Amino acid sequence: MDEKQKGKLHKALGAGIGWIMGGPVGAALGLLVGHTLHNNPKLVEKGLFGTRLKPYYDVLQVPYDTGPQEIKATYKRLAQKYHPDRFVDTDPVIQELARGKMSEINEAYAKIIENMKEG
Repeated sequence: MDEKQKGKLHKALGAGIGWIMGGPVGAALGLLVGHTLHNNPKLVEKGLFGTRLKPYYDVLQVPYDTGPQEIKATYKRLAQKYHPDRFVDTDPVIQELARGKMSEINEAYAKIIENMKEG
């Protein structure tokens, strides 16, 4: 899907959801949201008020006020549990799921630690 098609999809989705929620005014607002998302793709990742870390804390299964040492310990525990090498002799589907989960865990840990260093 090229950028032009993505833009149309964002706008159509926004307008459709807006229409369902609020009629013509909702459709106009939804179209505006779709247009904004198309022109600012990082907005979804960063959120309106800066970096959104909530999903990353949820991935690591830690409270939002957790300190760096506990985050590191949790990361190590989850890495040992979901590392693909632990699933060598099992179903390839399970191996792929473990790789995906490990990728999420690595990304979450990196984003949280990066944000702690910045702040």
